Amino acid sequence: MSKSQMTPKNGINLTFTPPQSNPFQSYDWLKVYSEFFNLSLNILLVRKGEEIISGLIYPFKKKFLFKVSTPLLFTYYSGILFQDFKGEKTQKRIMQKNEAIIKIHQHLEQTLDFFTLKLHYTIDDIRQFKWLAYKIKPRHTFILNIESIEKLWDRLSNSLKRKIKDAREQGFKLVKTTSVDELAQQQILSFERTGGKFFLNFNELKQLLEKLVQKKLLTIYYLIDKNDQIVASRGVSIWNGKAYDIVAGTIGKEIDNASHFLVWKILEDLSSNNVKEFDFCGADIESVAFFKMQFGGEIKISFEVSYTKGLLKFLI
Repeated sequence: MSKSQMTPKNGINLTFTPPQSNPFQSYDWLKVYSEFFNLSLNILLVRKGEEIISGLIYPFKKKFLFKVSTPLLFTYYSGILFQDFKGEKTQKRIMQKNEAIIKIHQHLEQTLDFFTLKLHYTIDDIRQFKWLAYKIKPRHTFILNIESIEKLWDRLSNSLKRKIKDAREQGFKLVKTTSVDELAQQQILSFERTGGKFFLNFNELKQLLEKLVQKKLLTIYYLIDKNDQIVASRGVSIWNGKAYDIVAGTIGKEIDNASHFLVWKILEDLSSNNVKEFDFCGADIESVAFFKMQFGGEIKISFEVSYTKGLLKFLI
């Protein structure tokens, strides 16, 4: 791509809206994380003449003698953005994407010792990454069309419909709020039930979620029982008519139908506010995949690609 150039930028938003556009690759989202975790933040643009055809915003930090860019907590997509090449011939479209990938790779290889990109599910041709010797890991999610809540209800499994009806009879109600305390607590509890330790303590997680709420990048939903106790919680990011399931938790496993009912009530609320699509943001853990599958979404495959150079090849 002789007429293309890689242009580092700082403190600006990408000036085109690609099909992969999502909250995780917005400057505001990554700025929150860069400040909270003390990361450096770079924005790269690939130009062909005066036209921007691709871009990438990536945070990185120094670990000992190395510079690394690793996936961020609650950040499901973090890969390359491409211009919408609609209307162009397949051969030309593939060639331009591959050449843009090479440009970005060359810059990252010169700048970083290790980096990971979580590609959007619309990027299904990953051969160029394979040819560049990246490690490639498939990832899965479910996407719901929520333009019509009636049609969505018809797609639900019968068992899920029964759970939603049972929860409705128990008197649960939905509350939308800016308070993150219960969500942070329940997220940590839900994670630690699997036997692991959560990445942040309560105060750290609370502060991160509060910053996302302040930037209007996160909407908080609570499900409250008839005793006014918050039994389940969820944080959703809404971006350009699409919603992303970011963070969730419950007070205990025994209220399984409450989590189902909470998701359903959130979908109702989003649909009534002209949100057209809901991304569950992950379905690779068996129990999680089964939970999300019941809502009748379309499964999508995306790829996580990572590259290591130099001494780190022998350490990772």
